[in-house]
Amino acid sequence: MANTPIKLNDGNTIPWLGFGTGTALYRKDATDMVAAAIKAGFTHLDGAQVYDNEDSLGAGIIASEKPRSELFVTTKLYKLDAGTTVRESLQGSLKTLKLDYVDLFLIHIPSMFKEPGQLKSIWKQFEEVKKEGLAKSIGVSNF
Repeated sequence: MANTPIKLNDGNTIPWLGFGTGTALYRKDATDMVAAAIKAGFTHLDGAQVYDNEDSLGAGIIASEKPRSELFVTTKLYKLDAGTTVRESLQGSLKTLKLDYVDLFLIHIPSMFKEPGQLKSIWKQFEEVKKEGLAKSIGVSNF
């Protein structure tokens, strides 16, 4: 049941139930829990830059020995430091996760982007990382 897919507006599908790494899971605990969740049948793994445990999420994926193609990985953009692009931020997450792409990349906290037009600019960059294949789907969270 955890793998029942829901169709997204771009035609891709997402498992309706996911395992969230949240802020309560840190380092080794997160690695072990992610691997255990995958072993229990979860295929959707939800992480975020702000949780500061993408390394543990990636390690849990590797430890599970489940093929990447059988998993759905979400991460979320927290903020952009001055001069940093969405692409650079996502590439940093991918490096930390030890993945080539994420299945879903979300704008996590819109209130982090207060300048006029900033969200529109960020969204255009999200569209570009999707075109490049760094994220299969894009979206928003907490809007």
